Amino acid sequence: MPKALRVVLGALVLSAACEAAPVSAQEARYWREYEVRLGAMMHGLWGPEPDSLSINGEFILPKFSFAPIAPSWQWLIPRFHFGGMLNTAGKTNYMYAGALWTYDLTDRLFVEGFLGGAVHDGSLLGAPGRNALGCRVLYHLGGSIGYRFSPRWSAMVTLDHISNGTGMFSDCPRNQGLNELGIRVGYSF
Repeated sequence: MPKALRVVLGALVLSAACEAAPVSAQEARYWREYEVRLGAMMHGLWGPEPDSLSINGEFILPKFSFAPIAPSWQWLIPRFHFGGMLNTAGKTNYMYAGALWTYDLTDRLFVEGFLGGAVHDGSLLGAPGRNALGCRVLYHLGGSIGYRFSPRWSAMVTLDHISNGTGMFSDCPRNQGLNELGIRVGYSF
């Protein structure tokens, strides 16, 4: 293909990707609104720290971007979130921060995925009734399925996981990981 034709085709593709077409009302909100979430999680699922409750609080920033992007691709730009898990039985607590991607299935139903890092106060090598988490700084990942009751209020079921990825992403001596599953309520402003 001649170089001039490749340049023209490339410019057309870039122009289409950067078009200023309208976005959905919900997607537009993600660019300007903050969100606070509060919830309760079943702590230590599938591990040695079960049978307790964790309280979760989270703060989410609006999306930001340095370049225009086509509306159909805007869901790929994350919002940044940070929060923490406080265990009511004195087991592992942690703080986290990272990127959160929200995808609207309908005007009310949405799914989310998140990825980032966490710092915890749990056991590194394990103890009776405690997970062996291996390192202080861990990966934080998970997802939610949610329902928007109004433009401001939403509720979601969330699976939250911290782990060090031993063997693939770290050289920590242990890696039991820690799972939390629960419900949260969100308020956008």
